[in-house]
Amino acid sequence: MNKVFSVCLIFLTVTFLYTLAFEIVEGKDALTSLYWTVITMATIGYGDVTPQTTAGKVLAMLIAVSGIAIYTAFASIIVEHITEKNIKKIQGFLAVKNRNHVVIVGWNEATKEALRELKANGFDVVVVSEKPIDHRCVVGDVTDEETLKKAGVEKAKFVIVSTGDDSKNVLATLTVKKINPNAFVVAEALKAENVDLLKFAGANSVVLSMGFAGRLLASAVFEDSVVKFFEDVSASYYGNDVFEISAEGFEGMSVLDVMVKLKREYNYTLVGVVRDKVIVNPSHDETIRKGDKLLVIGKKI
Repeated sequence: MNKVFSVCLIFLTVTFLYTLAFEIVEGKDALTSLYWTVITMATIGYGDVTPQTTAGKVLAMLIAVSGIAIYTAFASIIVEHITEKNIKKIQGFLAVKNRNHVVIVGWNEATKEALRELKANGFDVVVVSEKPIDHRCVVGDVTDEETLKKAGVEKAKFVIVSTGDDSKNVLATLTVKKINPNAFVVAEALKAENVDLLKFAGANSVVLSMGFAGRLLASAVFEDSVVKFFEDVSASYYGNDVFEISAEGFEGMSVLDVMVKLKREYNYTLVGVVRDKVIVNPSHDETIRKGDKLLVIGKKI
């Protein structure tokens, strides 16, 4: 940055001095002298303003020669600065300026799938990882406060914590909540005994990933179709998806009537009602209330 400042200062100083010299030698006004100086330094030379005196011609030659050097130095420094900044951005050393985005803390197979799913749903995502990855990231210690601040945790709306280590998940969750108490934190627990600890640390939602994976493994033994079903509905980037929609317009209707209407108009299948809790497979005569949300399976329109 100091190089850029120095070259800019030299450029402006030399331009001013040459403009002043041409104004004195040729008797031109300030704007004409500045115009001629810049055009001459850039070696464009339109020829619409030319020196008439011997001193002016000597000055023109001096400006033309020195102008090449100054413009070359100016251009090279600017390119170097931009290149260096882009390299740092790619390597994850620059702080982000995102707002209301999602920060993923940790980089592993689980967070790779999380990133893919979030991108498929149009979310703005920044990853905190210990090494550069092929996505906008901040590189550093995933539990370090300064690293998390560089990722914009202070202005993030959601934070996913999945470092592959429950102790790091707890520490990262505590740090995130210290930086941004309003962030909605989703934390991964590898062991069931750490679920309550992560909730105590401030996680709004805790996913016991190994427990869910174990149940799928067991289902694959005697109900392989169940596994295929979950693979389909858990991904937005192909097949069907499970997602939440507003119940506005359905208030007072029975679940059965809502199911028929959703199927007929949107080809959605109602699987749950979100109220104080998630009511999975609600009774056909359950009445939809104001403020409810509906869990459906289908393809988003």
